[in-house]
Amino acid sequence: MLTGRLATVALLALTLVLGLYGIERSLWLDEAWVANSVNAPTLGGMFYYPNWLQTSPPLFLLLSRIAVRIFGLSTVVLRSAPLFLSLVAVWAMLAAARRIVSPPFAALATATLAFNPTVVEYFRSFKQYGGEVAATSLVLWAAVTYLKQPERKQFYVLLAVVVAAMTLSYPTAFLLPGLILVVALGNRARAITLAGIAGVVLAVLYGLFVRPNYTPALRAYWMGDPQTLLTPGIIAAGLFCIVAGARAIALPRNWIAILLLFPCVLLFASEAFGWYPASPRTQLFVRPCFLLLVAMNVEDLATYAKWRRGVVDAVVIGAAAVVMFLGVRKQFHEGRFQPEEDMSGAVRYLRKNVGPDDLVLVHASLREGFFLYTAIQGWSAKPVIYGDTGWPCCARGRAPGPDTSTPEKIRHDLDSKIPHDYHGRIWLFYTNRPFHWQYVRVDDSKLWQNYFWSRNCRPELYIRFANLGLTPMTCSALSAHKSP
Repeated sequence: MLTGRLATVALLALTLVLGLYGIERSLWLDEAWVANSVNAPTLGGMFYYPNWLQTSPPLFLLLSRIAVRIFGLSTVVLRSAPLFLSLVAVWAMLAAARRIVSPPFAALATATLAFNPTVVEYFRSFKQYGGEVAATSLVLWAAVTYLKQPERKQFYVLLAVVVAAMTLSYPTAFLLPGLILVVALGNRARAITLAGIAGVVLAVLYGLFVRPNYTPALRAYWMGDPQTLLTPGIIAAGLFCIVAGARAIALPRNWIAILLLFPCVLLFASEAFGWYPASPRTQLFVRPCFLLLVAMNVEDLATYAKWRRGVVDAVVIGAAAVVMFLGVRKQFHEGRFQPEEDMSGAVRYLRKNVGPDDLVLVHASLREGFFLYTAIQGWSAKPVIYGDTGWPCCARGRAPGPDTSTPEKIRHDLDSKIPHDYHGRIWLFYTNRPFHWQYVRVDDSKLWQNYFWSRNCRPELYIRFANLGLTPMTCSALSAHKSP
């Protein structure tokens, strides 16, 4: 019992440490528009954010909005919601694992989840993916608790957790077929109730939140560059699932294994047929299922082989400690607190140095981040001009990505916004992320500089922040002529 409590404290404490590590780092584009939607004046503006397609589920948005309304808009407050959900995910994973395997294997499975670099990254990102892990872990905890003690009260708890999880994580739908099946094996009426309520909730979520925020461009973006499915790790995981599936079917009343196996199989099939994007962040929700399935089978193998229990437990506890140590060390050693885009630092610099007669030209890909950090820092930046080329996916009503940015479109956009008789200083503010320029196929920042150079503007200096660039250019009177 003492060992279990120590494991719980250690796992939660280190998860908290990693969540606090870099909690003040600047939010970047994918996080900034979610933050702006959370800070929208109305709930309608949050759920149907007018500037961007809202892909975050409603409960994640509501939790974040409550935090902002209570503590104010700041980077730390915004990241507090994912931090809270990361602690919920680790606690629920450990609680579910202890009902399935022995405490040492439960600690190892939880540590393997909590200290994976991808999981750590999304646990502290202002996106819904860490919440998806929490939702899956909570459903597994409630489901295993019910299967171990199938009383009416436990069934009501399971129903409540499933409904909450669906509003926190749309991929919870992958867990429902297996969950309904294992409930039906014990009580068909309860399975029908569960299926009916879950079906109604899914229909409401789809009609109110998913469909209004869907466009073909969004799906094309997600499906356009899937991860390679047939990697050695994926092949090994697939073979393991085949073996685990055969074993689950062969053994009587092995309901928990069926519950854990179903989401893994459904996800793999959905990715293989192109129905669901194959990427590390979209797969996070299934990791608790897969890791618990592995833990179950490895522990059963140790029991079947009649290995000495004390030795096995010592090895597993040691492995859990190593996983935790390496996970924490990797974060600090590699400096993973660095921001993807240092929008906070760039806006602070602009606020300090932009003169009252200067212009600030903000690239379309930085629009949301600029909105957010001028609001956080209380700066009414004027005058500001926003570019309308090189849009990322998926701004509402904007064509994203390839071929939306051309030299002709960029020149026309600037001609329509920059007074031709202007003389003074113009601050060019743009992203330096190579992936973005590869995605849109044209480097707007270079064409911007060429445009102003041809109009008697000369750069004063080049200022670099993390994946962001600032170029102040001093211009004599601009003359209207075509750029080269």
